[in-house]
Amino acid sequence: MEETLSPGRARPEPDRETATYLADTGATQAYLEGYVRQRFLRELDEEETVIRSLPFYATGTGATFAAIAVAAPQLRQAAPSFAVPIAAAFALDVVLVVVSIACLLAALVRRGVLDVAPEAELLRSAGQVAQDTREQFADATPQELESIILARVRGSLVAQMIVATARNREANRQRKTWRNRAFVALVGALLLTIGGLVATFVAGGLR
Repeated sequence: MEETLSPGRARPEPDRETATYLADTGATQAYLEGYVRQRFLRELDEEETVIRSLPFYATGTGATFAAIAVAAPQLRQAAPSFAVPIAAAFALDVVLVVVSIACLLAALVRRGVLDVAPEAELLRSAGQVAQDTREQFADATPQELESIILARVRGSLVAQMIVATARNREANRQRKTWRNRAFVALVGALLLTIGGLVATFVAGGLR
């Protein structure tokens, strides 16, 4: 689920000196804004990593259950001393797969990002900022007014990206934690499945 921020109204600056500082559009300001934008887009992209990993989990889960379905009936031909431990390993396989699915669902439940305000809201806010700035700096030249308005609108947008990036980073951290748990559980199940198949073959169950 996607949430959006609201740009709100910019607070009037107390004097021309402060407004001139905010109007800085030099290389340093551009670099910092680019960095914030890059981090914001990166966290948005990270939100999709859980979805991209679903084919792997689906394949691993299907392979585990298919192997158990093929090997388990063959255990009847093996001696009890072999069949019981192998059956226990397959039972643990099922438990690990269930744990993996549960962890993956926990990661999916935490999907969702915080985005900047919608375009219509940004345009409305920019118009309000322009009006407030013209009222505050009535004696400024058109170029000065445009520079201050641009700086305030850019500052508001960057502030939104900073807030959204922090929120999305924490959500992504939780998603990665649950996804990693799902991965460990599924890999453990696959290793046990391979071990169970080998043990069944050695025990003479697969002929």
